[in-house]
Amino acid sequence: MTEFTWSATECAPEDYPMEIISGTFLFKGEEHGLYIPDGGNLTGGWGNPISSHGSITHELPDRLDITFFSYAEKKYYQGKFELPYDKMLELFQQGVEANKEHPSYNKLMAGIAPGGVVAVWVKGRHATEVFFGQADEVNLDPSHAFNLPFSSKEESDAYIAKQLPNSLSPDQLASLEKNGIRFDLWSRYRNRYHWFAKAKDNTIYGFFLKYVNGESVEEHFPFLEGEQKLRYLPVPRKMSFKTDEYIYQVNFDELEIVSAFEQLDAHENLSEEQRRIAMEFDLQYPRSKSSVKIYNAKESIELKKVVFDDW
Repeated sequence: MTEFTWSATECAPEDYPMEIISGTFLFKGEEHGLYIPDGGNLTGGWGNPISSHGSITHELPDRLDITFFSYAEKKYYQGKFELPYDKMLELFQQGVEANKEHPSYNKLMAGIAPGGVVAVWVKGRHATEVFFGQADEVNLDPSHAFNLPFSSKEESDAYIAKQLPNSLSPDQLASLEKNGIRFDLWSRYRNRYHWFAKAKDNTIYGFFLKYVNGESVEEHFPFLEGEQKLRYLPVPRKMSFKTDEYIYQVNFDELEIVSAFEQLDAHENLSEEQRRIAMEFDLQYPRSKSSVKIYNAKESIELKKVVFDDW
């Protein structure tokens, strides 16, 4: 099976508005393909699909051609990339084999970020990154890029300048002005660690995880303590699980949890077993009173910015 029903979607970081000027997933061996939704300021979050159009039944693409604009930098980027066709084909085939009526994957998602970062995921009930690359900075005419009849550079500059306050909250704008753009974030998000989850006084079941690198998966404890497998996983951004009494949804602050994982992993003098990271939940009710810490044999860090949803 090499033909599947799939559609195209897009994403961008929450704090750095981006815009796709044009993008196409090019069909294997052809110079045309399925277009990626373009236009509009993208701030939905890394790995969160924003829009879509009708699905097609066709072979998967083997290349990505994309041009985009970074409002925080006021820069245009362009790239044409080879995609790992065989890997994507295998994932789609496995998804159909697992459930023919509702396959695991039915979308291709292109992500764009400041500095020219480009990523691609296959997405559906799960999301799996299949490509990460770098586009080149280019010079484009704003009237052509945004399809607007600017009469002068001053007019196009004014249009671009107003997009940040239109897209970001006052707190986001203040953070951007104070901290600038964190160009290393999206490569740091791709780092993987040997970690597992457990609860202090409860048994927890049935994970759903969204990772900071844009991937997501439903897990049934392949990485719980006592059921260990040597698996290196991305850092979690959001987790859902249940106990015998309640369902919990946990939202992490991306920068806090990534920095904490990096700090624990920096103890290079420890053995692999000692460096293994435990994430321990102290679950309470109301849920908002819960807390979480991560630790290894050397150090423990309590996460301060975790939000446990209450309802």
